[in-house]
Amino acid sequence: MTTKDDRPSKDPTPNKKALNRRDFVKTGVVAGLGSGVLLDSAEAQAQVPASGTQQTVWHYEADVVIAGGGCAGLTAAIRAVDLGASVLVVDQNFDLGGRMLHSAGRMSLGGGDPVQQRDMSGESDREGFVTVAPIEEPEELDDDVELLFTDLTDWSVVDPKGQAPYRYNERELARAWAENCPATRQFLIDNYVRFSRVAGTHGGGGLSRARLATCFLMLGDVTDIKAGTITAEDAGVADRERSSAFAPLRMNNASRSVGPNAVANGAALSRCLEFSAREKGVQFILHRRFDEIVREQPVAGRVLGIKAHYSPRQHPESGEVLQSLWQNGNIDERRDTVNIRARKAVILASGGHAGNPEVRSMFYPAMREPAFPTSGRALLGSGGQDGSALIAGLRIGANLAGMQQNLSYFTTFHISTRLGTRDAYTGMMPGHPTFGFRGSAGFSVGSSGFEEFIAVNQVGKRFFNEVRLPARPGPSAYPGDRGAPGRGLDHTPLDWRNCRKEWVREMYNYDHGVHAALALNEGSEAPDYYSGPLWAVFDQDAVDRNGWELRYPYVSDNGYFFQADTIEDLAEQIHAGHEFQRVPLKYLADTVGTWNGYVESGADPEFEREMDAPMNRIATGPFYALSIMVIWHDSYGGLRVNGRQQVVDMQGQVISGLYAGGEAVGGFNKHGLGKGHVHGYIAGTHAVEEPSL
Repeated sequence: MTTKDDRPSKDPTPNKKALNRRDFVKTGVVAGLGSGVLLDSAEAQAQVPASGTQQTVWHYEADVVIAGGGCAGLTAAIRAVDLGASVLVVDQNFDLGGRMLHSAGRMSLGGGDPVQQRDMSGESDREGFVTVAPIEEPEELDDDVELLFTDLTDWSVVDPKGQAPYRYNERELARAWAENCPATRQFLIDNYVRFSRVAGTHGGGGLSRARLATCFLMLGDVTDIKAGTITAEDAGVADRERSSAFAPLRMNNASRSVGPNAVANGAALSRCLEFSAREKGVQFILHRRFDEIVREQPVAGRVLGIKAHYSPRQHPESGEVLQSLWQNGNIDERRDTVNIRARKAVILASGGHAGNPEVRSMFYPAMREPAFPTSGRALLGSGGQDGSALIAGLRIGANLAGMQQNLSYFTTFHISTRLGTRDAYTGMMPGHPTFGFRGSAGFSVGSSGFEEFIAVNQVGKRFFNEVRLPARPGPSAYPGDRGAPGRGLDHTPLDWRNCRKEWVREMYNYDHGVHAALALNEGSEAPDYYSGPLWAVFDQDAVDRNGWELRYPYVSDNGYFFQADTIEDLAEQIHAGHEFQRVPLKYLADTVGTWNGYVESGADPEFEREMDAPMNRIATGPFYALSIMVIWHDSYGGLRVNGRQQVVDMQGQVISGLYAGGEAVGGFNKHGLGKGHVHGYIAGTHAVEEPSL
């Protein structure tokens, strides 16, 4: 899969000239290979573990083997190569980047990092792209490691999520993370990542200092990572109904915090790191699911490598195996199973467990239903966030940490305002190779849109006050601009009660209907006591009032949008056409009739819908139903690690040769990209220090 007329080479050759995107794709640069070359030869296959260990035929080997090519994985790979190691990355998707690729590209690090220092002094970035004045006052940018550590561990700091889950993090992990934040920011900058002005405090870094900056690229005539430019086509802004193969979603305007012609999202971060990794000689095996960790003994001894099986992602219509945007450094390997030896260490960076209903239900029973997807489902495939690191770690005796912490965040599970799609988080359009897995872009109704319909569960009953779902009280999206000490609200130093302030809870506990949505649906019959799909039901009058365009690519006949002349027929179509709708919506007609009666009387006695909110009859055909997604955004629990990102076992002892980072680990439930990048930086740093086998 490529863009324009570029066709990446499958046989990379060294080339040290300065590269733009077109040259990079065509030549397939491999520069600066670390000590040792990746092998697929009789030599590699003949190598066996040390005496007394299980015998394994190795197909490939490298100093450092990394499972997962996303946020933590790419960072760890580049860091290890920089320190002289050879690196092989295995990823089950067709392309690199993981959830980082479809993120907002917003990163909170801190500790006095280079971006904070730049903005304090009013400087531009080294390429002169950042031309706006600093957004934050200098005193809000003055930061250090100790202050950052305090924000992560001290109960006196008001947490941006309304509770204090960071205070339960393991302090060793928090200390290591804080100490490595400044170096990680500089590392990212050195690998072509560019950052806007620091804008606000949200992103998991605490509220005492401003730390959040956004990754960006500049619109230009060519997509040239080294020069920091991207075409309008690749940015997805040339055509509102088409996304480039370069990025899974349209890049947002970032001129406010950068300057003219700046755009931003996860592609501005992911593609820069991928470019650098490929340029430096990291090699990749894609379409390959990491299955198993090979250890000297089943639950003892050193980790020797991993097993991974071939799991190609194919275009849903043509059946063609999808290809990564860039292919230099890719190993075309199609054997069913390969064994990959790690001479120094294995790093697990394959993501969390949010996409595996069976694993997540072990800890959060209400999330057992596959009707509740994880973010990025279409882009990552059915195997995304599948808990592979957690499962493989448990098999060799690894410990877990922080599995309860998903429940500490109100917005971990939330109801999406993008309706009628299989993947409410990924804004891809036709033109992207994975759009077919999604089937429709979705229809974003925003906060006010919930006033225009009734929301019903899988048996057709209303379950919450629709207009209370998306509304965040107050003029500010986040409380950080008014909630820190000395900024207008009462704050008592070293007082844990600051974390329980009513205004904070109200600001973030806005998904009022999520617990009802997750509950067993009233009306379900034995043995089918389960929750399931949710539906926004409305009529033609609502469409006319809002000017909604219920058409492809925003909605389609993929089972997440239905239209009928009667409510009864609508209910039948949903039952027959939605993949997870296992019971009839037998109460839907009665629910609509009851609602119309409430409209006539001007009151909603069931859920006390606010009198000043619109209440409109659902009476004019045709009638419509759009799916409402309950989204699991992040995985916070996972493998237990120490401050060096080494995985530990049930006795608290280090498992030699095994590291982990990002959403694969628990005990440090920081939200956002910054968690994974620092984890990758730490893991890559220490993995190369392991003695070679």
